[in-house]
Amino acid sequence: MRILAITAALAIAIGATASALEDRTLVLPTDYKTSFDNYLISDRLGQDDQVISLYANATARESAKTGTLADGSVIVGELYGVAKDANGEVIESPVGRRIPTELKAIVVMERQAAWADQYSDALKLGGWEFEVFSPDGKNLGKDTTACRECHAPLGDTDFTWTISHMAGAN
Repeated sequence: MRILAITAALAIAIGATASALEDRTLVLPTDYKTSFDNYLISDRLGQDDQVISLYANATARESAKTGTLADGSVIVGELYGVAKDANGEVIESPVGRRIPTELKAIVVMERQAAWADQYSDALKLGGWEFEVFSPDGKNLGKDTTACRECHAPLGDTDFTWTISHMAGAN
C-alpha cells in the first residue's frame, strides 16, 4: 500500500514539475569504464530479462563508506539483455545467474543536493537526477518517472539499491 501511495504522489508531482524536469540533462561520462570503479554485476531486480553492471566515481565510492553519498556522486549502470533458449526462456549459468548478452542501454544517476529544489517533497530523492542513454551514448530523452518510483522508497540507503556494495573493498 505504501508503494502505491508513493507511486501516486510521484505521478502527481512529476506532472506539476514537468518543466523543471526538462531543464536538466545529465551528461554520460564517456570515460566511466576507465575512471570509475565497476563495483557490481548482478541480475537486475524487478527486471527478469536484464543484467546490470554498475560503476561509481571516486566521490561516490569514498562517501558511500559514511553511509551518505556526497554531492558529485555519479553512478553509471549498463543494462544488458540476457541469454534465452529457443522458447524465449531466460537461461541461467551453473551458479544460477542470468547470462548477459548485448548492451541495451546505459543509465546515469548523479547527485547534487541543490537539484532537489525543483521537485515537490515526494520527488526530491536527495538531489538525485536520472538519465537514460543508448549503447552508443545518445541521450534517449526518456521519462525517468520509473527511476524515481523505484528509488523513492530507499531513503534509508540514500535512494540507492547498492550503497553497501559501493562502500565495499573491491
